[in-house]
Amino acid sequence: MSGNDQDFDDERRREADRWLAVAIADMRAVRLCLDADEPMLGIAAYHCQQAAEKVVKGMLVMAGIPFAKTHDMTRLGDLAASRYAEFQPLLAELGRLTVWGYAYRYPGLEDALEPEPPPEALVAALQTIDRLADNLCLLIAANKNA
Repeated sequence: MSGNDQDFDDERRREADRWLAVAIADMRAVRLCLDADEPMLGIAAYHCQQAAEKVVKGMLVMAGIPFAKTHDMTRLGDLAASRYAEFQPLLAELGRLTVWGYAYRYPGLEDALEPEPPPEALVAALQTIDRLADNLCLLIAANKNA
């Protein structure tokens, strides 16, 4: 492996780690919203979608798969599953989160067809995102040792 390859791998790891750091902050926001005296379900849903998006984009960076600017979790999940087939079931669960990225964030859309998710749906989504984030940590760490 040439020095340039190692530099490229190092940069990929750093970039994936940056995506992961933002995802972790979003996951923390979800937990804070759920633990509030008056839970903020719409805001928690938005941060779930954001955390999922950042984790999957980190996975794509690690895989060297380019991606367009999108918030479509089905599209991003399909791209990631093309390289990480073992995570396909978890990635497929994230498709339903796409609407959470906008349904509760813009005036006029709050009465759209998407009601705020119940706390148990948010907790389930967070568990899936946590599992993918843990796997992204392992991918980053494994690549450091390669």
